[in-house]
Amino acid sequence: MGRGGKTTTAGRRSRKPQSEPRAGRFLIYGANGFLGEAIARLAVADGMNPVIAGRRADRIAALADELGLEGVSFALDDPDAMDDALRRVAVVLHCAGPYVHTWRTMAEACLRTGTHYLDLTGELPVFQAVAALDGPAREAGVMLLPGVGFDVVPTDCLAVHLRRRLPSANRLILAFESRGPAGLPPGTQRTLIELLPQGTRIRRNGELAPPGRGDGERRVDFGRGPVPVTLVPWGDVFTAWHSTGIPNIADYMALPRYLRLPLAGAALFSPLLRLDPVRDLLKKAVLPGPSAWARARTRTHVYGEAEDARGRRVAARLHGPEAGVDWTAATALGAVRQVLDGIAPAGYQTPALAFGADFVLECGGAEREDLPAED
Repeated sequence: MGRGGKTTTAGRRSRKPQSEPRAGRFLIYGANGFLGEAIARLAVADGMNPVIAGRRADRIAALADELGLEGVSFALDDPDAMDDALRRVAVVLHCAGPYVHTWRTMAEACLRTGTHYLDLTGELPVFQAVAALDGPAREAGVMLLPGVGFDVVPTDCLAVHLRRRLPSANRLILAFESRGPAGLPPGTQRTLIELLPQGTRIRRNGELAPPGRGDGERRVDFGRGPVPVTLVPWGDVFTAWHSTGIPNIADYMALPRYLRLPLAGAALFSPLLRLDPVRDLLKKAVLPGPSAWARARTRTHVYGEAEDARGRRVAARLHGPEAGVDWTAATALGAVRQVLDGIAPAGYQTPALAFGADFVLECGGAEREDLPAED
């Protein structure tokens, strides 16, 4: 439902050029999902005016009517409808995952229409595949920037900050912890299920590799004393390497005890987890998204540590809001604002390369704490 009370469906609109200028306009695709809707609501609360879109026409129309926005319905298997909608905006914030199944059609539509591409992925295969389109994106003058949510803005910005504190760094450890009652958004839960068969990777001597025997667990101090953290399949082994050039990178997360063993044992069940019916069964156990009450009582803490060959070490922490929805929405909309302000270098980018290491401090009330360097 648009501001004038008209519901539109991109596939049924005229193919004639639209009268609205695309500069200053952006589209949220997947606004009918839990996270996409939360981002649309925050955008309106912050005075922004997105076009909201998704494949569920009824849900898009209802939300557009409630928020006073233009709503557009199209599916990702309808390239004409996608192109029609994208030609009217400067940037797309793609919020419909798992991105391993959805990123390519949206990104290729952005290349066809000259529209900048942002998404919320944390999936290593997606970062790799999007980066492979760097050449065509540069030729088209389009920025491809996956991972503008908690995956991976805070960790990517912290990695670049540590690299500028210790330019000689050749090892990077990143870790995060959530304290509070909020769980993961439904889409993130489904994405994790999709990634289970692929196992965990680290960056070793510049190459992606399976973890070694001593890589699985360590202890990290997020500010209240050391806690155990577990190696997780996070996108920084690609993005932080791309942003910093540091050749050895590993990602960790503080997990409750009941989740550590299943994650550690995922490799044993990898052949079974490759079966679609098995993953579909696991997805039926996906929990509802965290409530506003739970998110308000949850904080997220990120730790980073860089070391060089001489044993010099620097470390820092970031402290911010609940990660899966609130921090993600804040960084995603912060990225949109940067692009609409003209900061959109062509080609594949990471958040810190596009917007700088301090970008995370502009989003969601995040604070950075530098720890004393060790020689």
